[in-house]
Amino acid sequence: MASHAHRFATLDLPRPGRSGLPFIGLALLALVLAADPSLRLVGVGAAVCFALAAALRVARTRRELAVVRRATDRLILADPHAEEVSELVQWRARELVASTEREALRHEVERLLRQLDAGHLPSASPLRRVPLRRHEDLMRAIARRVDDGRPVSARGILLVRRLLREPSSPLYNDVPERELARALSRVLGALE
Repeated sequence: MASHAHRFATLDLPRPGRSGLPFIGLALLALVLAADPSLRLVGVGAAVCFALAAALRVARTRRELAVVRRATDRLILADPHAEEVSELVQWRARELVASTEREALRHEVERLLRQLDAGHLPSASPLRRVPLRRHEDLMRAIARRVDDGRPVSARGILLVRRLLREPSSPLYNDVPERELARALSRVLGALE
């Protein structure tokens, strides 16, 4: 992970973990004032204010990083060769294909597969269980491929995420069954 951070050190990415540190330092400094009984209320009040400012700064920086990730994801989806051009895309691609991301995505696919079980009570989810049961083998192949240890493409990971999470996905949207099979095959192929 250190080599990952070092490799992309030239990128000026929002860093939520670091963004609140100055305010945390000021909060700790304000607590020193609380040691003096006559300044206790001021010290504690200032520390609380600085801690809140730190939390707000971290939240804002997380949102900024999410915006950068979404914009980079759009680049990866639009151009399968974007990694060759941009250091930012390389950074995001490395994040997407990390083993922790792949394992979490595999669990998400497996959770969906459990919902396909005929013994599983239907939920409010718009999941198209009946057509998906006929293509369960493709979903299982996607789950295996996502986390089998072999390299995968960042674009493939993004397509799996879209398949699982977007309301317009053929998993939830009423499309002809052959479109569902094609979409699953396309996602599986994009992982290669």
